[in-house]
Amino acid sequence: MPTSGSQGPFRSGTPWGRSRSIVFLGDREVKLTAKEFNLLSHLIAQSGRVQTRDALLERVWGPEFTGDRKTVDVHIRWLREKFAGKAPFAIVTLRGVGYRLDRLGSR
Repeated sequence: MPTSGSQGPFRSGTPWGRSRSIVFLGDREVKLTAKEFNLLSHLIAQSGRVQTRDALLERVWGPEFTGDRKTVDVHIRWLREKFAGKAPFAIVTLRGVGYRLDRLGSR
């Protein structure tokens, strides 16, 4: 657990003038890019609800994003790699629909 006075399991800061975000799993620090942090934060806030790729692009990347739509898939894969078997949640793919974050034991 983060030390007393911290911001819970999610913290964001700019040490060394470089943007970075940190999530704690117990005592273990998991470093995320700003985009990974924002994506995970959004999925947690919408826990149990399906999020389409387009909705994620708009809410996390912004309505002006003009890059490849598959960037969502890549970022989801990176989050899964960082949290697989270690977190109290799973990011589920609903083929042809989108993604959903399930808290383990809730489905």
